Amino acid sequence: MSGTVYFVDDKYVNKENAFIHVNDIGLLRGYAVFDYLKTYFGKPFRLSDHIERLQNSARYIGLSIPYSNDEIKNICNELLNKNNFAESNIRIVVTGGVGTDSKSKGNPVLIVTCEPRILMNPEYYTDGIKLKTVEGSREISLSKTCNYIRAIDYLDEYRKLGFSEVLYVQNNKVLECTSSNAFLIKDNTIITPDTGVLMGITRKVIFEICEKFMSIETREVELDELLNADEVFISSTEREIMPVIMIDDKEISGGKVGEKTKRIHKEFIEYVKSLVWVEK
Repeated sequence: MSGTVYFVDDKYVNKENAFIHVNDIGLLRGYAVFDYLKTYFGKPFRLSDHIERLQNSARYIGLSIPYSNDEIKNICNELLNKNNFAESNIRIVVTGGVGTDSKSKGNPVLIVTCEPRILMNPEYYTDGIKLKTVEGSREISLSKTCNYIRAIDYLDEYRKLGFSEVLYVQNNKVLECTSSNAFLIKDNTIITPDTGVLMGITRKVIFEICEKFMSIETREVELDELLNADEVFISSTEREIMPVIMIDDKEISGGKVGEKTKRIHKEFIEYVKSLVWVEK
């Protein structure tokens, strides 16, 4: 098998032959969940955490996954071997399958894709990014569903105006971005919202690596508190730890990347290089 290989509905297939049924309710109704991870040094980063979150996302919307965690791990590792990219992005999707009509569940379909990893623009880390606040939230905050209609619409609008991400705010409470968690730093404390957000894997790693040199609080965060923070950053699998220098028209940390944010990202990179996270 030559070219990029995917796993679709119990089979390894070439990317060009990777299809799902047109009547799959994941396509017709958006009834599907996914998770997304990447490799470092060719190893899938925190794979067990991502698969467990996938299972939680599916359970939350009543979707069963017909594979065990170990089976999904084996599929991911097999795709890494078959594709043999230097570094990879892996996307795991579970759809509702083809039912008796367009509103009925069928046999769930597992899709796993593997592509070469694309690096983020290094200027995002040296210069920082801008966030645009909007009133609202992700459709189902506790489940990583495939419904990104609102996010895609907002990003299409605000990226044209120089904003890199959109931050959801509801009743003046900070929630999360379209595909990342939000954090503020005040004095020597990292603060991040604890409700109405997806529990990010990078967020979890930040807690683990920072508890030795900073205090951590998970609680409600008012927008004014975020706007008046010493530093702000966002985190995700793709972004790692990304500094924020402006929210709407308000400068953060004088419009410069904060020193504590730099340290947190440095500690994250050191953790990655340590390979202590590699699963046997």
